Amino acid sequence: MSRDTPAVLLARIDALEARLQESEDREAIRELFNRYNFAADTGNAQAFAETYAQDGVFSTGRGEVAGQAAFLQMIEDPDGVHKTQIEAKGSLHTIGSLTIRIDGDRAWAEGASVVWIREDKAFRAYVAAYNHWDLKKTDGRWAVTRREARTVSPGKAKEVLRSYVNA
Repeated sequence: MSRDTPAVLLARIDALEARLQESEDREAIRELFNRYNFAADTGNAQAFAETYAQDGVFSTGRGEVAGQAAFLQMIEDPDGVHKTQIEAKGSLHTIGSLTIRIDGDRAWAEGASVVWIREDKAFRAYVAAYNHWDLKKTDGRWAVTRREARTVSPGKAKEVLRSYVNA
């Protein structure tokens, strides 16, 4: 039987609550990425845009998309890349294993992603990328504030996978 003082017991409860909150936040972030993928695959522009903060940014190294209105347009545009080259062919957006680090209402995640598209009866990778996401929790909801993605090629991983470069 434990003979901890009330102060020690309260400290242990506080530590357990903090660990539980971090675990719940990590799961919420994983679900955010699932919503991101499913919204892109189904062409649900509103749900896709809402995975980003109002002023969220997606940087590819060749350009940026910024703000929820731009994300809506990116998915909705009937003549845009998403509708004509990705969604129209049948797509599967995937995010591989993630490293997630949480610090209060801020977090970051790193990992690889692949967008698969159907061509005839086979599937091919449309793009494979290294990614770094910055996230923020506002009113209990996580959103991407910035995503940096670089197409898989020599030397590009170091541009975005900061946790490994700085380890």
